Parts: sequence; structure tokens; C-alpha cells
Amino acid sequence: MIFTSKKTENGAKESSAWETSSASPYREESSAPLSKPSARTAPSMKTEKTVLTADTEFKGTLGFHGDLDLNGKLEGSIEADNGLLTIGESAMVKAEVHGQDIVIYGKVQGNIIASGRLELRGKAQVYGDVRAGKFLIEEGALFVGRSENLATRSDEKPDFSQMFTKLGSEGAKAAPKV
Repeated sequence: MIFTSKKTENGAKESSAWETSSASPYREESSAPLSKPSARTAPSMKTEKTVLTADTEFKGTLGFHGDLDLNGKLEGSIEADNGLLTIGESAMVKAEVHGQDIVIYGKVQGNIIASGRLELRGKAQVYGDVRAGKFLIEEGALFVGRSENLATRSDEKPDFSQMFTKLGSEGAKAAPKV
């Protein structure tokens, strides 16, 4: 069972199986960590956020709708309908991850597909292949794998064979083949 604690109105701590909060997903700064799924645009819009704490361990398929902060350990797969998945600093995930918008601060081993945006922040470590609409790697984060942009087709590769215009065909032939 997953336990979290929260303070009641009188200041006492109360345990519960899930911790949820209503939070505005809107943030104005574009350089700040992703704080809203792209489908949400109104600053007054509220969303439920589910938090899985650092002492959480989970095996299997985790599916959710809305926002999720994952701070524990998970092995299996993550399927998000929409919303924001945040993998916290203390999180260790060994899974195939599919979602809309994903921000990673912790460790992930497995392939990731983010239809919207994927951000590796802080000391994030990702070992696996990534497919995302937008992909940001912050200084200090580690990414080992291949990446593919979902916005472009894989058959649309530029032709660099004519890049040496001043050297002529002699200079292009002398260049080593890669």
C-alpha cells in the first residue's frame, strides 16, 4: 500500500493512501521546468496531482490521467493519457514510458515516448531511446541512447553531399567517408 502524509487544518499529520492536491498548472516562464501540459492554456484551470512518495515501490503497469509526481521505485511500464509526469530526484524507474509531457530529475532505464515535451533536469539520468515532440537536456543531466523527433519524418534527411562549393569536386573527394 502507498502511504503519504499531509497536514490537517489543526497542524496534525494525517496518513492517506494517496496524496492529491489542486494546483494551477500554469507557469509563465518558458525556461522553467515544464509545469503544464500543452493542452491546458488558461491560468485559472485547476488539475488534480497525484504524488507517489520516495518510499513507494511498484511493479506492473501504471496508468493515469492528469498529473503525477513519481518519487519512488517503479518497474514495468507507465501509460499516461495526458497531463504531466514528473519523475523526481529520488525516483528510480525501469520501464517503458509513454506520455504527453514528461520531466525527469531522477533515474530512468527504458525507452520513452513523449508526444509533447520531454525534459531532463538537474542530475537526471536516462538510459534508453527517446522519441519526443520537443526534447530538452539541461546541463548536468545524462542521456545515453538515441533520440528521434516526433515532429519530423525519418525519411526527411538533408543532403550534405554538395556542402563544399569552394573546394569543388576535388576537395569533396578528399574528405574522409563517415
